[in-house]
Amino acid sequence: MSLVLISDDDAGVRADLKKVLEKSGHSVLEAKSARETIEEAQDNDVDLLLLDITLPGMPALQLLEELRSESSLARVPIMMMAEEADNELLTRTFRWDIVDFVHKPLNLELLAAKIGAHTRLNQAYKFSRKLSKEMYMSRIDRLEIEMKANEEDLTEAERHFTWMQPKPPQMDGYEIDLLYRPYGRLGGDFYDFVWLDRDRLAVVVGDISGHGIQGAILQAMSRKLISLALRQEKGDLHKAIAFANRELTNDLPPGSFVACMIGVLNTATHAWKHVRCGVPYPLLIKDRESETLMTPGGPLGLSKKADWHMQVGEYATILDKGHSMMLMSDGIIECYQDDEKKVQFDVEGVTKAIKETRPDDQFIATIVDAADLEARADDDATIICISRS
Repeated sequence: MSLVLISDDDAGVRADLKKVLEKSGHSVLEAKSARETIEEAQDNDVDLLLLDITLPGMPALQLLEELRSESSLARVPIMMMAEEADNELLTRTFRWDIVDFVHKPLNLELLAAKIGAHTRLNQAYKFSRKLSKEMYMSRIDRLEIEMKANEEDLTEAERHFTWMQPKPPQMDGYEIDLLYRPYGRLGGDFYDFVWLDRDRLAVVVGDISGHGIQGAILQAMSRKLISLALRQEKGDLHKAIAFANRELTNDLPPGSFVACMIGVLNTATHAWKHVRCGVPYPLLIKDRESETLMTPGGPLGLSKKADWHMQVGEYATILDKGHSMMLMSDGIIECYQDDEKKVQFDVEGVTKAIKETRPDDQFIATIVDAADLEARADDDATIICISRS
């Protein structure tokens, strides 16, 4: 049995709709204002929202924005009821993924048939998603039990974990240097290289909140999800992070998040652009002098707002010959430099090491030595340096 929320300030309309929908086998909730609609939708697992376009208390577009900003309501079907005179406003509501509309006065039989079709599709989708999520979590639980039970299994998982890490691509005119050092046997950092087409390479550095087996599993899931988002959105960085944030907000365990940095390099034009979501600021290196690129952006998986990605800044530049772009997780800058753990290596340590790098040496090797990473590490560490020769 599906649950439908009817929102209309006309009690007669609500009564007529309730009667025909209950006769068709639906359960019905009612609201007579925009605020009541939000509260009822938040408190109940509704299968469809049937909204009048002129509810008291809030403009229709603002109401739709608030409803869609709730993660639990982001995919719930919404149908609009409107008078013929409201056609222009009705058209604008489709930006919030309205599935259907009906004009007043209502054809109740047609409306009931439409609601039946939409609720059946939504219930099938929810069942499929619930089943997939239960299967996924069940696999995590089984994997943790098996890996904790036998050291040999853990060693095998570590071997596969290392084997699964992507290799830096070979490109004419560019050199990619990479450090990937899990703090334990399985890490929460991740990175990826994704060819979007013949010329455009996407580069990802990320960090899961957590360590150990679950951190490794979640980072592998996040890496593949971001890769899928980049390909699906054809390298549009804001659309890609919006897609990834929406999926991660729904699927990550409570309290978890994904910090990441996603850049796209055009190897033909040497254009570079990136978005940063919670990891340290990237560095643009020119003649061993480092410029910190302070682009705003918070981690993925924490905000349920549909327009969250609009608060993330995008940086663009051209990589000239001899210039490098360095991306990193927080493991290297949080590497403590004394036994009391009061002083961190920090960004200043990174930029100082870059400046002191000898002409024939790699920046990352100098940074690792300066931080004494092997002895001082307290977290996973990942650094990617892309240099144009």
